[in-house]
Amino acid sequence: MKADLKSFCQFFYISTAIPVSCYHIPSGSCTSFPAILSEQSIFKNTLHEFADLKKNPDYFISRSFSYFGCVRTDSGEYIITLGPVFSTPVSDHTVHTFMQEWAISPDSREEISRFLSLIPSFSFERFLYALAFVHLCLNQETIDIEEHFNLNDTGSIHKRSSLHTDQVIHAKESQHVHNTYQFERRMLHCVQEGKSDGLKDLLNSSSDLSAGVLADNSLRQEKNLFISLAALVTRSAIAGGMDMEQAYLLADVYIQECERSHDVGHISSLTYSMLIDFTERVSQAKIPQGMSPEIFECVQFISQHINEPIQVGDVAEHVGRSRSYLTSRFKKELGFDISSFIMRRRLEEAKSLLTYSDKSLSEISSYLCFSSQSYFQNVFKKKYGITPNQYRINTQKA
Repeated sequence: MKADLKSFCQFFYISTAIPVSCYHIPSGSCTSFPAILSEQSIFKNTLHEFADLKKNPDYFISRSFSYFGCVRTDSGEYIITLGPVFSTPVSDHTVHTFMQEWAISPDSREEISRFLSLIPSFSFERFLYALAFVHLCLNQETIDIEEHFNLNDTGSIHKRSSLHTDQVIHAKESQHVHNTYQFERRMLHCVQEGKSDGLKDLLNSSSDLSAGVLADNSLRQEKNLFISLAALVTRSAIAGGMDMEQAYLLADVYIQECERSHDVGHISSLTYSMLIDFTERVSQAKIPQGMSPEIFECVQFISQHINEPIQVGDVAEHVGRSRSYLTSRFKKELGFDISSFIMRRRLEEAKSLLTYSDKSLSEISSYLCFSSQSYFQNVFKKKYGITPNQYRINTQKA
């Protein structure tokens, strides 16, 4: 193997942490980084997976949803492979599926789990750019990834349009039509307004709704509907004043639980819980509607930096306004000043930590940048009429 090619693979792995292997076709030798990919006792016949790839470079996605890429040198003497790479953090299920598809012995599970956990998450597009980069370095050719990998292919639009027309005709003939639009509007309005009682009444009165067919089995159908609903609810909650990052993270928690479920009944119950959870959180952090984009940006900035010692000046600097202008505008739109809102958000976050974490009062006080634990306790009791410890006991009993 050429020393410079081996060095290239080594430096590529060190700089990106993407596993890479270099195969010398005439001799059948292979050098990999990390070395575990070269261990035939674990990975057997890896190269044949790339035999059907037609382009240079090209890729395939395995059953464990891992990305693999392949670049051939112009001489045909060497093949460089990238992967596995995942777009999401590796879970136990991912490790299990990965070992199954590569026929890896259970004895190697700990080693494989450690190997996969060290691979950083890459989006599909970013992975293709890495593949294009390797091709450029080896073959001195720049490719347009959208054109090369047919990412901008519109040739299938006609086929989908024909399918859509057939489905429209079938729906009319069978009288099976989507009838959820008005219901969804009312439901999302309740979420955005933080009206949990109205949402409960709406959910309890809903019947005979038809959302269409999104999968070929009932479990996948319910999961797809859940994920679609989670996306809509998340955006409605953000529009209602819920912290943007908190909303997205909460949606992630629910979607992950949904994906782990094998029970349609559980997913139905999870749907109800998700809707109520988002709505009540909006209600707790309710911000008046009609807020200007500028003030909305301030609210999001404060919420996302509530564990930092931010002050009014930091908020003003973030939106590029003077302190006096922003203070006046904030008070006019929301009815309270910026300092009060910062404290309000700290205390709301404290309530969440008291309920859902085992952090001590000292840790919560320090995390939320209170000057001391005693000050935190005094401010909390003045606001809610109960000490932090009493609040924790009450909520954990509920």
